[in-house]
Amino acid sequence: MNTPHDKRRPIDKLRDGAGSFEIRTPDDDSAISEIISTGDRLFVVKGKGVYEVKLADDVDPKRTNINAPNTIQKVLSYGADDPWIGAVLLTGHHLLLSSCSPSNVDGNSAFGLMLKIAEEIAGAHQLVGKYHEAEGAATKSLDPKIRKDRTVVVPAIGSVESRCNEFLLRSDHAFRELFRLVKMFYSDVGSGGWEGLKKKIDGGSRDIDNFPQFLAETVPFLQLIRNARNCVEHPRPEQRLVVEDFSLDPMNVVLPPIVEIIHPRTPLSRVPMSTFFTKTLQQIVRVVELMVVFLCNRHVMSPGGFPVQVIEFPPEHRKSAHVRYGYDTVIGDQIVPMS
Repeated sequence: MNTPHDKRRPIDKLRDGAGSFEIRTPDDDSAISEIISTGDRLFVVKGKGVYEVKLADDVDPKRTNINAPNTIQKVLSYGADDPWIGAVLLTGHHLLLSSCSPSNVDGNSAFGLMLKIAEEIAGAHQLVGKYHEAEGAATKSLDPKIRKDRTVVVPAIGSVESRCNEFLLRSDHAFRELFRLVKMFYSDVGSGGWEGLKKKIDGGSRDIDNFPQFLAETVPFLQLIRNARNCVEHPRPEQRLVVEDFSLDPMNVVLPPIVEIIHPRTPLSRVPMSTFFTKTLQQIVRVVELMVVFLCNRHVMSPGGFPVQVIEFPPEHRKSAHVRYGYDTVIGDQIVPMS
């Protein structure tokens, strides 16, 4: 309320007053699923996208332009309707920015890493989507008949090697940020890499959860991605990537584009590129989701003295359809969600 002695400037009255605005863009009228504040940044998660909101004071902190607007900017073209956003970004929100989150970990910084991971996964998703479209279009143009001059036109996507290289680099970048998150929980594993984390967890108590088993299954995949990235950036005869466009085999069968990883420790036999892309993306999301789950479960806080753990909620108890994990405690005979 303004008083007769209110000497504030008009811009101060405007900026300090209450207000509201819509988070809506021409291509996205989906509902808001969650609002995430990290202290200095504000994100709105909608069904079809993730947006960062900046208030006029963020744009014009010295308050020199009374017409400076609040801004809405899409940071991810995927939203709460996409299962992987729930598994990665929203699970990170629920577990890292909670009253039960580990006290020795800066939740805002940790969530910032989850956002970077999501950006890399989003880039990989977009790349794979365009690849599937290109492969589908090339397949439709296929004419398998051998012509009278004994030739056959084999379709081609083009740039298959650069597409594969970019996919592997984005995958590796996502895991690089994930390892930075790991080091927020276990600062002493930095020089040991993923093997160092596995050794540390194997050396501790093994009856808390199945983190050791998860790492035993996951570390080879993490190493495969890192070594594949090295094949891209530092190729050698014994360490290289083999990528082929559509080809014809000796039995006159047109084969789809393939990828092969030649590496002494983590080789990968020839596999259709579309299969490699799809399965790798699924595995990346699974690894990120469960790594955060295990890290938080091992360092959970117990507000009020109640025992708290990370559990997988049944579908009917989930606040968001694609967020499977959260904190819970038992009060009496009731299981009470804490996030």
